[in-house]
Amino acid sequence: MDTEDKGQSGYYQTIANELLARRGPPFFLSPRDQSTIASWESRRVPLQVVLEGIGRAFDSLKTRGRGTKGVSLAYCDRQVDAALAQHLDRSAGRGNTAGPRPGKKDRARREVEKGLRGLAPDDREMARLLEAALAALAAPKPDEAALERIDAEVEELLWGRATGPEKGAAEAEVRKGLRGRRPEGLEAMVRRQVVKESRDGRKIPHVSLYYY
Repeated sequence: MDTEDKGQSGYYQTIANELLARRGPPFFLSPRDQSTIASWESRRVPLQVVLEGIGRAFDSLKTRGRGTKGVSLAYCDRQVDAALAQHLDRSAGRGNTAGPRPGKKDRARREVEKGLRGLAPDDREMARLLEAALAALAAPKPDEAALERIDAEVEELLWGRATGPEKGAAEAEVRKGLRGRRPEGLEAMVRRQVVKESRDGRKIPHVSLYYY
């Protein structure tokens, strides 16, 4: 494992070991993986939160019967963000181990219904995902893991539909915010920016209850 300039960081090594243990070969980190860790460290994401997010990402792959060969840490980034949101929620004294806070499910359902109504008539792929989210939200206690998986699929769809100019504009915006600093985790940051702008512009809501 290449740990150049990172040998002193227990944070870095623990995350690297977790990824390699779950992914298997190749047993080294790519520059992209290293940048993702650096981005989490610079954002002060707690180590246990990162490990929880990585675990969720790999568990989701396993549930869907997908392989883990070549999976990067950037793939885990959305799950790390979701785990961080839950961590902050608990830290603020608003966590609820018995389920989501009252009103969360209803707010999510209303936003998903509104997003579904606003879709173009021929956008069947996005409609399928939002309808699946509504079905999950109709349960007395929604399957939050299923909602997270749907959110991940929505993100993949939005990223896949983004045009070259949209990605270029997002990268320019991200680099502007960096103000000349080293662009650690640039690719993941650009992806988040593109997906956020796509959600906002096309009024596609999150379906995971972590966002409500």
